Amino acid sequence: MATEPWMPRPWNTELLGCVWLPRLLDKGRQVLEGQRQGKNLMNNYLFGDFDYADGKLLKFLRTKDAHVLDLLRDSHDDEAVAKQLLTESGRSAADVQAWSKRFRAINAPFAAMWDADEGRRAPGVGTTALKLFYNYLMMPPVYLSFWIAEGLRPRTRG
Repeated sequence: MATEPWMPRPWNTELLGCVWLPRLLDKGRQVLEGQRQGKNLMNNYLFGDFDYADGKLLKFLRTKDAHVLDLLRDSHDDEAVAKQLLTESGRSAADVQAWSKRFRAINAPFAAMWDADEGRRAPGVGTTALKLFYNYLMMPPVYLSFWIAEGLRPRTRG
């Protein structure tokens, strides 16, 4: 029996009014499960400080990916984790709403590519072109820069 490849929730899903946050939490949980199993389960998704969109949200939340992972280790409740992140950030509901609106506007071209790549757009020539551009022209240098940045990340002693 074949299973569908793992993917996080759609980019535009909100949690407590914050776009991208559910996706960030899904990716963080997948990272943790991969660590538990001793293998990469991310299915080519990137997570954290050095991912473009995750990094934007983490900066807005005034936190780092390691802290998100710590919170996810301690709680299976996404809403509780989201509340803690938003509380710690000091961001108001109005701040979150404004950030989400700005994120949607700035990332509209990328959103079309994310949706095409994840099968969330109607099939057709435009969707195929977006997928090809995204996977073969845009993402290879993104992956390279992400892995270089991750390799340069200071390691904590455990």
